[in-house]
Amino acid sequence: MTSIDRRRFLQGSALTAAAVATSGVAPTTRAAGPNDALRVACVGVRGQGMSHVGGYLDLPDARIVAVCDVDKNVIGRAMKAVTGKYGAGPKYYQDIRKLLDDKDVDAISIATPNHWHALATIWACQADKDVYVEKPCSHNVVEGRRMVEAARKHNRIVQHGTQCRSNQGMKDAMAFLHGGKLGNVYLARGLCYRDRPSIGFQDDGQVPDGLDYDIWTGPADMRPFNANRLHYNWHWFWNTGNGDLGNQGIHQVDLARWGLNKNELPQRVLASGGRVGYKDQAETPNTLTVHWEFDDGVQFEFAVRGMATNDELGAKVGVLFYGTEGVLAITSYTNWQSYLGPKMEKGPGGSGGGNHFRNFVDAVKARDPKVLNADIAEGHLSSAYMHMGNIAYRLGRKLTINGKTESFIGDSEADTMLSRVYRKPYVVPDVV
Repeated sequence: MTSIDRRRFLQGSALTAAAVATSGVAPTTRAAGPNDALRVACVGVRGQGMSHVGGYLDLPDARIVAVCDVDKNVIGRAMKAVTGKYGAGPKYYQDIRKLLDDKDVDAISIATPNHWHALATIWACQADKDVYVEKPCSHNVVEGRRMVEAARKHNRIVQHGTQCRSNQGMKDAMAFLHGGKLGNVYLARGLCYRDRPSIGFQDDGQVPDGLDYDIWTGPADMRPFNANRLHYNWHWFWNTGNGDLGNQGIHQVDLARWGLNKNELPQRVLASGGRVGYKDQAETPNTLTVHWEFDDGVQFEFAVRGMATNDELGAKVGVLFYGTEGVLAITSYTNWQSYLGPKMEKGPGGSGGGNHFRNFVDAVKARDPKVLNADIAEGHLSSAYMHMGNIAYRLGRKLTINGKTESFIGDSEADTMLSRVYRKPYVVPDVV
């Protein structure tokens, strides 16, 4: 199973030859109807994946039927939670390719490291399974576009894990902005001020028993095993992660783009920063400023600070919108407050949560991507902003963007960073 890619595996089944002849994928045995429980597999369950487990366990019309994780050492909490809810344990898969051949699974919910998001989503779409995929949806720009294409081609429902779009407080804040209550909004400033201490240094070592390191590495470059590049710290290495701009920051990038009504790429991007305050093994910046420019004069900037710092209008992780009539501060995933006039007097504000998993299940049952609060196309666009910001940082120069082709103008070196060379057989295909 590990020596062939997902598409060839699906095409190899004689039992589904007729379907493969027309679509290239093996269909599942049924689609979840309005009155059926959606049968979900949770893929990646160590950290954020446990919020997926809890989310589906709370929904009466969803049922977790399988758990998939390359590391057998981390599945205990998920298996226990599912067993405790249903009285029986879910199936366990270490290899996602075997999971995707399970016709008892309607949808997969992905909380793997970033470098696996695109391939897992594309393979699932080809296997006629719907997808909830964590943020950022992709490890690079081209992957995100392929994900959108796969969702549309195979008529799948794909939700992006920017759950703020399901929260009532954020919907109210956007209605306030879009209703002109802040006047003309000319600047958004995203904040990611999270304490990120040094990860130190560790020597390369032996792969732990129970971890399939080949599958964990998947599409990325194969590197010697090092525990410092594994759980969570994978965020801080370019091979597998996207730094804090793509970790925490993607939520705020998405909110800023939503608030600014920017449904296209910017025209220019520049960035500067570094890893400051300590020396360790990580690669991505703990201090970063990114600036996106639009031809209409609207500005969008983002600040990552991983060490001690002040808040801004009560926000350390949030978004500030500046308009001709005042400022609106989003200070959490649910809370917002406006400040109006030259004296910055408190105006309307509010809060309110929501359920992103509920929204995903509703969209699947309706077979309508328009029901989604965070369709994969929205996730791809916000992720592309982030990726292009990281590229500008890594190259150390201002870049000009062609929004129609999702590439750079006059910079072939920057264009090479829009994708990656994939390690066979874990290849994101050019045609999905």
